[in-house]
Amino acid sequence: MKNYINKIICGDSQKILKQIPDNSIDLIVTDPPYGISFMGKDWDKALSSIEIWRECLRVLKPGAFALVMCIPRSDCQARQIIALEETGFNVSFPPIYHTFASGFPKAQNISKVVDKKECKKKLTEKLGRKPSKDEFEKEWEKFRKIVGQRKMFGTARKIKGGQRIGASKTSAGTNIEFEESTIINETIPTTSQAKALDGAYAGFQPKPSLEVILVCMKSLSEKTFVGQALKNQKGITWLDDCRIPYKSDYDKKHQSDIQKGQINADRGKFFGGEGQSLSSGNLQGRFPANLLCSDDVLNDGKEYGLHYNDSGSFSRYFSLDKWWEEKVKQLPERVRRTFPFLIVPKANKAEKNKGLEEFENKDIEIQKEILKKSSKFSRIRNLKIEVKKNIHPTVKPIKLMCYLIILGSREGDIILDPFVGSGTTCISAKMFNRNFIGIEKSKEYCKIAEARIKAIEPRLF
Repeated sequence: MKNYINKIICGDSQKILKQIPDNSIDLIVTDPPYGISFMGKDWDKALSSIEIWRECLRVLKPGAFALVMCIPRSDCQARQIIALEETGFNVSFPPIYHTFASGFPKAQNISKVVDKKECKKKLTEKLGRKPSKDEFEKEWEKFRKIVGQRKMFGTARKIKGGQRIGASKTSAGTNIEFEESTIINETIPTTSQAKALDGAYAGFQPKPSLEVILVCMKSLSEKTFVGQALKNQKGITWLDDCRIPYKSDYDKKHQSDIQKGQINADRGKFFGGEGQSLSSGNLQGRFPANLLCSDDVLNDGKEYGLHYNDSGSFSRYFSLDKWWEEKVKQLPERVRRTFPFLIVPKANKAEKNKGLEEFENKDIEIQKEILKKSSKFSRIRNLKIEVKKNIHPTVKPIKLMCYLIILGSREGDIILDPFVGSGTTCISAKMFNRNFIGIEKSKEYCKIAEARIKAIEPRLF
């Protein structure tokens, strides 16, 4: 194990896992391939094999948990759950759902596609040949009636007409990210078929606002959960460490009343009996649910309150942001100044690229000039081109992975991620004084993960 502890191992998970001893891992937290070829990545074309999950089951201690990320698609969830169950995992636990507001729509606008087909057809007839991309783009700009304009900020994934632009790669293999502040034309359908289909999108592709974490466990070696907990502190999750803090200070001001209520609750006396307190809350915070909320996404504008004067939106009952806000207060001041990027709903650019400042960026200036001359970008104003050093497409937020690690482990435990990607699981483990083993097939991602982990100061909490 000395060869693997607190290291990123570059290679095939199935082969490397075979070298890890039986019953040696305390918790698995991982984001495996989904089998959908996300953003064209070859490694995501196939589901992780049954053999890998068998090795994961073997190395886990009896009663230890695996927390496996999955997308909300029903087919992907079903295949992943079946694979885990067939391997021998106990999958009878509810998943954890993480909801957020920062997803972006990916649905295909049918009305625009119909108009584009007609536009291309008429231009082909006019030219007597198939039009070039530049010719079509110019014609398309005039094809739909413009009824308004809006500003577009952020990564330049779209240009006028709603066309998508991917990030581009340099010869050095580094992605370039385009940011812009530009004006986007709002248009209405032109053809009768497009008008009839206005407002329709292909299939069912709502804006993604949910991540699913499948919760599964290796079978107990003891007869009961209590017996397993006494044997090796497994078969359990540390829910009190994941309580959601209260919004207000009312509970702190009425500490004795709440403690009295808790005593009454322990005696089986609830709410309103003679001489009893109406409070039976826990000073540590709200009991964890299987829903985690970011961005105050459940705020419907109403104020909700139960037994305390800690009113607020419904989000506060499930707020991952509030939980993380309290955890960050435990950081030393100098570290808090260094890690402002941690308090975000999803992994932002600063969080993704932390530790990658010294990565070489060969051929970047040449590539910038080529891209600026490209007709695709000629009409985007205020174009800003920046290097995207962390090229992994699904970087998980640190605070979410920290929550999962704290839920399922103690200090000094060994956390395994057999699909480590750019290293967020290992970063979170290091921050909370856990040991880690990260396995990653891509050499490029291994370098990114190692650099990000190296930038994290150990024993932060």
